[in-house]
Amino acid sequence: MKILLLVNETQAAGGSGRNATNLSTALREGGNEVFIIGYQYDFLSFLKKARAIAKVSDIVYAVDINPIGFAGYLATRFTRVKLVIIAQAAYAVAPLYNKKTALFSRIVYRSADAVVAGSLFVANEIKKKVTKISVTIIDPGIDMTEFTGISRMQITEGPPFMISVGAVKVRKGQDVSLRAFALLKKDIPDLRYIIIGSQTDEPKYFRDLVNLAHELGVERDVDFLTKIPDADLKNLYSRASLFILTSVNIGFHFEGFGMVFLEAAAYGVPSVGTLGNGIEGAVENGYTGILVPQKDPVATAMAAKKILTDKALAERMSLRAQAFAREHDIPYLVKAYNQLQDALYAVDHAK
Repeated sequence: MKILLLVNETQAAGGSGRNATNLSTALREGGNEVFIIGYQYDFLSFLKKARAIAKVSDIVYAVDINPIGFAGYLATRFTRVKLVIIAQAAYAVAPLYNKKTALFSRIVYRSADAVVAGSLFVANEIKKKVTKISVTIIDPGIDMTEFTGISRMQITEGPPFMISVGAVKVRKGQDVSLRAFALLKKDIPDLRYIIIGSQTDEPKYFRDLVNLAHELGVERDVDFLTKIPDADLKNLYSRASLFILTSVNIGFHFEGFGMVFLEAAAYGVPSVGTLGNGIEGAVENGYTGILVPQKDPVATAMAAKKILTDKALAERMSLRAQAFAREHDIPYLVKAYNQLQDALYAVDHAK
């Protein structure tokens, strides 16, 4: 089939870019011809280009609602082309609560031939505002060929450390994990914390984190890293004792899935994350990691301590984490999207 994939960004550096890369890889490996258009902040030009290519396509996949889904809807109007909305995260939900975009967002969702959510949490959030629609859950998956490195079996003994990976901003909740780290230091004195990610998204929040580390007396045990080479990131993942990201919901903005949890799992790193968002689909609670209430440093510290001090538990979680990541590799996405497309055209044949 001929597929047009409409995305916000095509660069794989960010989470949405990696999602787009995985999706396009899976669609191609499923035997489709795929053309990708990235949004360039000019809606009319984007729509014009999308409309021209949609006319010669079989299916248009549009990632999130505003503005990508809007363009996908308009590009496929009065054609026989199928429209699939991929609802990744907050940008698939927030427009449903905006007075200017709510009505059109509901129209687009209801008009789509299929809606795919990246997690059960996202699906349920959409259904709160768009009733009587069917939502298929297909998470973003992971390309396991990208995650090779030092075997954890070859790790030399050294001080334990935990890592966070992701943009340094309020929604990622690094302040909560930093407070938890300070509590952990009382029981695990040689523990270190490495926070990896962009520090320019919310510079004030980054400055507040640096100040918080000083206030908590752990500034010498915390490293803030940005723009590190892939080889260095892989090395850190491979040697980390724990992955932690205590994301919080802010209004209608939340963690839609949390690909970094799958990336950590690919290296066999147990995780600590939060409940009440899409991370619940990225971590098997109690098996690949532990999920805790949001904004709770004490519960976070207790969960991290449990993993860091129980070697047998950490080893079991490490093995299950790697298996879990393999279950979400590209072949999983190929199968899921082939089934989705078969179902789309089965409806036509049944008419």
